[in-house]
Amino acid sequence: MRAQSRASGWFAGAAIALGALILLSQLPPLAGARGQLRGTLAPLEAGATALEAAGGQALSVFGDIAALRSDNRRLGAENARLRAQVAQLQAAGAENAQLRRDLHFERSFGYRMVAAQVVGRGPDAFSRTLAIDRGAADGVQPGMTVLTGAGLVGRVGEVAAHSASVQTVADPLVRVNAYLVMSGLEGTVSGGGGPLHMDVQPRPDVAGQVGEWALTSGIGGGYPRGIPVGQLTRFDRREASTVQYAELAWANDLSQLEAVLVVTDFIPS
Repeated sequence: MRAQSRASGWFAGAAIALGALILLSQLPPLAGARGQLRGTLAPLEAGATALEAAGGQALSVFGDIAALRSDNRRLGAENARLRAQVAQLQAAGAENAQLRRDLHFERSFGYRMVAAQVVGRGPDAFSRTLAIDRGAADGVQPGMTVLTGAGLVGRVGEVAAHSASVQTVADPLVRVNAYLVMSGLEGTVSGGGGPLHMDVQPRPDVAGQVGEWALTSGIGGGYPRGIPVGQLTRFDRREASTVQYAELAWANDLSQLEAVLVVTDFIPS
């Protein structure tokens, strides 16, 4: 009974003290203290608000940087894809232009031909050999003439069932009988490390003109007549000389050749 009485008294005292505290906190004399306390806490509250805002801004900046990096990666990939497409379109355009030129030449030249892709180039830049993807199974034989719509490339060398090598005009061992279309001078074209050389048979008071073309003459039966070989860039006319010297810019650029034509119905004699 005494313990129960003591507990009841303790709870009653606590309730009275709590009520008094609430009453005192509402009394006018304590208003200044409350205001002073709020004034003291105001800078802390403002600092906490500013810190929260700065943290939000920092997180926003980091998010923007991540987004920019993602956009840069996407744009870089898109740019690379577009560059690849441009290169493919340029290559396709160049290939189509060569095919159209070759087709026109084939129609106007009058010989039967088979088209072949260039699949390799010789390791020796001086000999200038090519590898093509046509061979004996396609009717290709050694010695056949190889050309493009721009002009003479050379002749077929070794032949396998589905491939062959091409000995080009740039090889110094190759000799091509040709004539200059404007002056009518005739001679022999040979290759080397630079431009094509032409040893010209002299004629009195006749000189080659820079810019005129040299075509195969058909003399000797090595090549059909009328295939462009090169364009005259230099002519040395020497009096009383048994041979005049000329230089030609080759009709074809080996580094750019992707396809060729093999004349299958002309067998060199």
